[in-house]
Amino acid sequence: MDDLERRLAALLSEPSPDDPPPGLADRIHRAVATRRRNRRASVLAVAAGATAVLVGVPLAVRGGNGDAATTVTLSPTPASTAPSEPAVTASGSPEPSATRTVTATPDRTDVHLPAGVRLEQALGQLMNVTSVVDVEGRTAKGEPFVPAALGSDGTVLGTTPDGQAAEVDGGGTPKELGFRARSGLGTAADFRTWTEVNGSAADQRCRTADGTTRTISPQGTDSRGRVWVDGGVVVGNDVMRQPWMAKGCAQVGTVVKSGEPASGVAVAFSYPDLFTAERANDKVLRVVDVETGRVTAEHPLPEGVRAQRMGDPDQKWYAAASGKWFAWVAGNTLRWTPRDTWGAVSVLHGVPTPKKGVSPWMTAGNRLITYNTGATSFVLDPVTGRRFKSPDVVLAAGDWLLWRSGDGYRLANLR
Repeated sequence: MDDLERRLAALLSEPSPDDPPPGLADRIHRAVATRRRNRRASVLAVAAGATAVLVGVPLAVRGGNGDAATTVTLSPTPASTAPSEPAVTASGSPEPSATRTVTATPDRTDVHLPAGVRLEQALGQLMNVTSVVDVEGRTAKGEPFVPAALGSDGTVLGTTPDGQAAEVDGGGTPKELGFRARSGLGTAADFRTWTEVNGSAADQRCRTADGTTRTISPQGTDSRGRVWVDGGVVVGNDVMRQPWMAKGCAQVGTVVKSGEPASGVAVAFSYPDLFTAERANDKVLRVVDVETGRVTAEHPLPEGVRAQRMGDPDQKWYAAASGKWFAWVAGNTLRWTPRDTWGAVSVLHGVPTPKKGVSPWMTAGNRLITYNTGATSFVLDPVTGRRFKSPDVVLAAGDWLLWRSGDGYRLANLR
């Protein structure tokens, strides 16, 4: 019996071919755990990919260019490019700054529609278009009409090929005004202003509704420079690159002294704020209240704008301002920043190249900003970052936008 028990114990202790190998259970548990981890990683990767696709979906709108509707993709993570030094307010406190890159790619929607019609459709998708009227492309005398200024009341001022000034109020056919102007056109509710060239000299002239006309520039004006009209105030630069201002046609204006030792040159105006850039000495952008003459804020030169050094060629750059935004073009890049914070700068590359012999200019309305090149121009909505191309001239002022459409122009009121 003892021998039988010993043999049975030995038999049970020997490994059988059918028995699982040692450690199999542990290996099975590890393999199962590994597969579970892999499945979880795969699910998370798919979810992350889906999220990235959703973030990167472009905002498509029907644009107003001759090529195609415009699709704009806002970068999901802004690229931060801090300026060389922070912006500083008049009180001396630093202001935050960052850069958001905005890219635009063409879409092929509605390419069969005329450019002006497509721009009108795009505006209707972005904001409330309360009215749209036609402005004829020829004056009452049959002369071609090219708009040059848009008032905040919707009045359009322009010229004929021989320099005759004409205007249209509320749409229709432009009527000639009885004077010639090559530059400096501006309009307000109760006056019209223009630059009058006499030989090598130029003066800013101003005419009231009753026909009274006088010179308002204190010591001449730059015949090739911009003139701004807003809030009943006319602003320009003289031949010495000094800013001047005049309140309507009532009297001769005054030279604006916005700081010492150099006041800088006027680059944009949104009543009551005049923006002057001093690039040689102080290297700042100043905000001057034209009612008080006081500097209300100072900022470093805008991104892309170089300080002026002795012997360097003068950099060409262009700016516009509204109550909410300050925008500028330097090189082939359009940038804008909110005025209330002067913080994040949005960047849009690839602006149109100016037409040969044309000096570009910008305009700003309550919502939209334009950049004119003499050929293809830009319309920018700084709220959404969407841009649209338009053939020929495009102007913004107050709640109004004017653009080329067919043989004439369209004037829209936007809210």
